[in-house]
Amino acid sequence: MSTLYPCISYLDSESEKEIRTIQKEIFEISGAKSSLEEWRPHITVGRGLNYKKEIPADLIEKLSTFTKTQSSFQVELKNFGYMDDWKGSALFNCEPYVIYIDVIINPILQTFVDKLDSILKEYAFSYEIHPYNPHLTLAFKDLDKEGFEKSKDYLSQQSFSKTITIDSFSIANDEIEKNIFKEIHNFQLQ
Repeated sequence: MSTLYPCISYLDSESEKEIRTIQKEIFEISGAKSSLEEWRPHITVGRGLNYKKEIPADLIEKLSTFTKTQSSFQVELKNFGYMDDWKGSALFNCEPYVIYIDVIINPILQTFVDKLDSILKEYAFSYEIHPYNPHLTLAFKDLDKEGFEKSKDYLSQQSFSKTITIDSFSIANDEIEKNIFKEIHNFQLQ
């Protein structure tokens, strides 16, 4: 069985608390708790890896070298988004509904993602569930249609806007037995 290794950037502690509050509100409305139990709040910063073994040491070295040439940068999180046809649901055998906060793509983020992807593409085990669509997931996996609609109604009366700093990225690992993604490598930007 293969292991998934998503490439993600975690939020600072203040922003994480703010997102957790929203996730808990969605849980109260919908009962969806996967995002609360399986992930720390994060955004995806590149294609993930799908591999049957540990990530090769030479890839870790290339990523370490790459991050030494990259400066921290800011991205804007803005408004809520909704998906009722998430392609990853087949991979995880779960509901196709997702609620998220949009990440506004700016030229610095796009360049970072493109450079990171060029390194990851050298390895035949990269995967892509959908074209790059940066977002911060609030609820997924166990979010059913009724909870999706109720949460969507609730969030439609609110707005969200926050600027965060991307100062590192991580490769996480899905532990199949526990189904919890954990950080296995962290790379600090300059």
